[in-house]
Amino acid sequence: MRGLEIVLVTPDVEMFDPSMTSGLLRGAYDLSSARVDVAAVAARAGARVVQARADRLLSEARVVEAGGERLAFDLCVIDEIGQPTGAELPGVVDHALPLRPASILGDVRRIVEERLAAGTGPIACTIVGGGATGVECAFTLQRMLSSRSGGGVVSIVDSAPDILGDAAPCRDVARHALERLGVCFALGAGVVEVREDRVVLASGGSLPTDLTIWATGGAPSSLIAASGLPCDAHGRLLVDERLRARDGSPVWAAGDCAASNGSGVASRSQSTLLEAEIRRQLGAGGSRRVGQGTSLCTLDTGDGKAILRWRALTMRSRLAWMIKRRLDRRFVARMKEAK
Repeated sequence: MRGLEIVLVTPDVEMFDPSMTSGLLRGAYDLSSARVDVAAVAARAGARVVQARADRLLSEARVVEAGGERLAFDLCVIDEIGQPTGAELPGVVDHALPLRPASILGDVRRIVEERLAAGTGPIACTIVGGGATGVECAFTLQRMLSSRSGGGVVSIVDSAPDILGDAAPCRDVARHALERLGVCFALGAGVVEVREDRVVLASGGSLPTDLTIWATGGAPSSLIAASGLPCDAHGRLLVDERLRARDGSPVWAAGDCAASNGSGVASRSQSTLLEAEIRRQLGAGGSRRVGQGTSLCTLDTGDGKAILRWRALTMRSRLAWMIKRRLDRRFVARMKEAK
């Protein structure tokens, strides 16, 4: 678009597709197949990169302060991925293995394999986080435990009353498949502490654990609350049905940074919605790109198969895994080849 200046503010030099997490953990992908060079993508898009974290956003002045610069803007989008939610809780850093950033998954896989090979008795594995990443990793780890002579069991822990709040169309099929596999659930009680041998719950109970995986979503950027923008109790920007700040500021948010607060945004494709809204603001007309159907849901089940839900169609098969793998790889290829 002529006359448009794009500035990308980020401390990251590379990014990874989070939907490939469980595939990376079980070796179905290597890191190079999921890695995207941020500077290269920005260059192909004609954007300037400020390699820093945004310090403050002044919505009335329309300025972002980052890396010692004051960046004037007409439109601003926040989609910063913070540390895993709950990473500040006692014992998490010392006793849990985080699944983000994806660049550490090679080390996580090595540690998991070493732990599984270290003993001959049953191993208890606790996955904190019942979203799509946690569920896919539960499938993978339960199969890894079942292949050991001593066996073991995976438990999914989440403060939410059910799993897959971010992939609800696949919930019923995934839950039944996990139960048949032997995965256990501790839902509706969040974690308050992680110890070397147990996970302590807000309910007062605890789960014995030999291996704890931290698979929560990302905490929202502190930039939102620090800038006085409308936010929920977790610090996520309160947005309307178009993902714009509810106070009318020329600021939009997506992903872990956005709180729809019942507006229905979560049921739509945020990327497609956001692109259409920015184009509308710029008077550029509709999107030239067709996004994936918003009802499409895919989950890796760790056995060369996947669960796929699209409209009225539900399947768990190798074909579904091939479709998921193709979609994952296509996303990364588009980012690497973006013009």
